[in-house]
Amino acid sequence: MKRIFTIIIAAVLVLSILTACGAKNVDLKKVMDDVNSKYSFSTLTAVESADNLKRYYTIPAEDVKQFAAEFTKAATEGYTEVVLVEAVDANAAGRIKAQLESRLRSQLSDAKSYNAEQVSMIEACSVKDNGNFVWLVISDKQADINADIEKALK
Repeated sequence: MKRIFTIIIAAVLVLSILTACGAKNVDLKKVMDDVNSKYSFSTLTAVESADNLKRYYTIPAEDVKQFAAEFTKAATEGYTEVVLVEAVDANAAGRIKAQLESRLRSQLSDAKSYNAEQVSMIEACSVKDNGNFVWLVISDKQADINADIEKALK
């Protein structure tokens, strides 16, 4: 009886280990390239390093497994941003989500002062998440872009 019980426990442990290995493996730079191609965002500026990600979004590098981010540099060009981040764990994902929500509020405040015609577009945007993936899209096409990102993360 002990032998059968031991075999069952071992089988359960093996299955749980195999299930844990089934984490999503998504290349966020490829997702960003697909978004750029589909929505013609060729004029956006890419965030190339974790240091710049921290500079623009106050997201610490130790919270980030991978990222892809692009934005318009000047408010006169409008407010378009796509920020995709895979956090190292669930706690980091929560912190990243809070930082991106802060960025969204900041952009909204900025638009109210400098580019009022973009306010309603920014108000329609929100930070999204799926497991350890967190993203922000600020664009007049945000609903379609969010749907494409969610599809890529499945």
